[in-house]
Amino acid sequence: MISLCVIGRNNQKTIGPCIQSAKPLVKEIIFVDTGSSDSTKKIAESLGANVYDFKWNDNYGDAKNEAFSKATQPWILSLDSDETIALRDLQKIKALVSSQEYDGYYLVQRNYTNQKGTLSWTSCKDDKYEESKVAHGYAPRMMVRLFKNNPKIRAEGVAHDSVIPSIQRIGGKIKETDIPIHHFGSLSHSPEHTAKYIELELKNIKGDFYQEYQIGSQYHSIGKLDEAIEHLVKSLQMNPNFGLTYLEIALIGMKRGKISEARPVLIESIRLDERESAWSALGVIEVHEKNFDNAVKCFQRAIELNPKNADHHYNLSQVLKELGKPKEAKEEFGRAVYYNPDYKKTND
Repeated sequence: MISLCVIGRNNQKTIGPCIQSAKPLVKEIIFVDTGSSDSTKKIAESLGANVYDFKWNDNYGDAKNEAFSKATQPWILSLDSDETIALRDLQKIKALVSSQEYDGYYLVQRNYTNQKGTLSWTSCKDDKYEESKVAHGYAPRMMVRLFKNNPKIRAEGVAHDSVIPSIQRIGGKIKETDIPIHHFGSLSHSPEHTAKYIELELKNIKGDFYQEYQIGSQYHSIGKLDEAIEHLVKSLQMNPNFGLTYLEIALIGMKRGKISEARPVLIESIRLDERESAWSALGVIEVHEKNFDNAVKCFQRAIELNPKNADHHYNLSQVLKELGKPKEAKEEFGRAVYYNPDYKKTND
């Protein structure tokens, strides 16, 4: 029923776990190699993959579409070479593809990271997945990686590719699931790696608000704030109703010391798309302006939206300390340390 499609180059350390994780689920494994000089192809072949060569053209979408074109099963599961699916979720995926009602399914890509302040960071503490033990937490992202094998469903985008636009174009239906894809690449990605993705996008500008948002947010992640603002403003001009763009602009403004000016931008972000990170940032503004009671409410709302984000608990603990509530502050700090042990170092 399912073809596993993977692309990669020089991924000998990760291609084995990737294929092995999905092998019990799929009837066919397609691996498209974009120029490996290590043992990646041999490992894929040894695990039963049909291996094809693809001349790299700086376009991840094209390489994935090459893999999709080789698939013969009714459904496609698309994984990156540094991703896995947990054994416990294979039966859930089998159940999904037994239905013909939907053309694709959102899976939750877990980008494992130990970096504090990551948007939507969620603690791995008490997590049921063995895979989550590699990091203190992860940033979740909904992605359509399971979809019908239809020639009209193809990846679009050179770096941050997606099949969603093509499914929408044919009037297809997509359903959300809570099934995670475990992505380990974020643990080793460098600023140079991010810069490479930005460069690919800049070579293929298509006048799309989401592409401009992606470029802006990635520039932000490597500290190039002027470039980030340039692309985020373009995104906003193309689509003034995308909340994440406002959030990124506000966060950059705060980093530049324009704290009060960021307030209305954050409020608009929350109006369009309420997110924990926006409430947390608004709490920081309230602290800066000495509105501690308002700050408490902001951080509490952030915690309501994501109780396992250690950053929100830490921020709330600091405000409670300012308000002369040492007992409550200690409790919140304890929760921060519980969800991210790195916070213990701030009190040592």
